[in-house]
Amino acid sequence: MTDRMENDAGGVPAESGSALPFVLAAAVMLAAAYGGWKWWQVQEYNRSRGAAIPAGAVGPPLTEFELSERSGRPFRSADMRGKVWVVSYFFASCTGECVRLNTNIKLLADEADLADVTWVSITCDPDNDTLEALQVYADRWHADPKRWLFCRADLDYLKRIARGMNMTLTLRGHTGYAVVIGRAGKIRNVYDATSRIECGKLAALLRECLAEEPPADAAAEPVSTAT
Repeated sequence: MTDRMENDAGGVPAESGSALPFVLAAAVMLAAAYGGWKWWQVQEYNRSRGAAIPAGAVGPPLTEFELSERSGRPFRSADMRGKVWVVSYFFASCTGECVRLNTNIKLLADEADLADVTWVSITCDPDNDTLEALQVYADRWHADPKRWLFCRADLDYLKRIARGMNMTLTLRGHTGYAVVIGRAGKIRNVYDATSRIECGKLAALLRECLAEEPPADAAAEPVSTAT
């Protein structure tokens, strides 16, 4: 009787002790699997970023460029020297971020004290966003053709423009950022134009830029793309 009790009493710890290595092994395996999954996510992200703009595939970044505006007239960044302008990227069939972005741009463009700012919206879907499609899209926003421009070019060329602004652009892939360019032709700051709070900061910088004197070599006359 005593021997059986001793054997029974000693059996529980023995069984618990034998299960412990299996529990630890399972925990290690789960941790390794999770770590492997996170590593795979990071690698996929890095590969996707690399695939967006392969090194050397689309040429060096551009700081001066020329686009086709919806009117059919050329838009030249060099002609904007001495002016305050804002660049953003979109595509006409976008129903999410682009709508928030352009809603905020419309509100800012309608502010009387920002009337001298030029808004330049560049499509990242040039195959579908023809000049005619851009005209239709601009009309939906009641965009002033002298102050809110809608532009296009070949996608590889657009990628180079985006790179010149330290941004990544792909086919129908863009951020909701707005790039503020001051009178000297230099980027002053970048804001998330899908955020109303960020748009408040953007507007404040635009007023500051407008108050500045243009450089001596600025264009004498404003550039018009109106038909």
